[in-house]
Amino acid sequence: MRKTVLVPVLKTVCDAHIARDGSEQEATDTLTLGARAWDLCTEHAATFGRYLVDALGAGLPDADESEPESDSVIVAPEPEPVPVADPSPVAESERDAEDVSEEANEPDPVRSVMLAGEVPGYDWESARDAVRHAGYEVVGRADDSTVLLILGEGGERNGHKLRDASERGIPCMDVRKPGRFKSAVLSGEFVGGDPLPEPAKVDRSGMSDRERNRVIRAWARENGWPNLPVQGRVPMQVRHAYELAHQDAAEGKAVAA
Repeated sequence: MRKTVLVPVLKTVCDAHIARDGSEQEATDTLTLGARAWDLCTEHAATFGRYLVDALGAGLPDADESEPESDSVIVAPEPEPVPVADPSPVAESERDAEDVSEEANEPDPVRSVMLAGEVPGYDWESARDAVRHAGYEVVGRADDSTVLLILGEGGERNGHKLRDASERGIPCMDVRKPGRFKSAVLSGEFVGGDPLPEPAKVDRSGMSDRERNRVIRAWARENGWPNLPVQGRVPMQVRHAYELAHQDAAEGKAVAA
């Protein structure tokens, strides 16, 4: 025996159709805003969806929508480091030896000497040439290269050179004794160690060295040295003769008085 049983079926209809004409159309979507919700069919879901897009914009995509794949970036592999060989100790020793040889090949600074006064047996130029031939430079004032002061006759009157030697601790070689300078030239060695004299006092006449030399030259031409040069050093014998003559004249005046 067949028996018919009626089972109630729950059907969700579109709220938009009911509001428009009272018809029933099965709902497929739900529109929820806050605490309110509306069941909509496919047609009205699309219609109200367009309204909201026009008013509010596209909005955020659904969480289950997959994002477009980004462009793949190809990363180039890093180059492997090139091994660097440790410096060879043999090469380093050779390089050090080259540096030492270059330093050894550098010329030593030329030493210099000051000459003060007249050297017995030598004129002004030949005495300086003899010093230069021994490997020294001849300077008028001391500097860091100066190693010796050669003191000749009358050298105590050269206050500048004596003060330079005293302030810098430069040794003195006294060649006023005849033959000592020549012995040093022959041996090629100029050695100091002699006492450094005090600078001579200023001439009582108050004349400068240049003025005094001019007076001595004028006197010498009238007293036996007519060919005395107008420049250069005044020979020591001329200077001594001038001093003796004027010393005798001064003593004669004192006796007459």
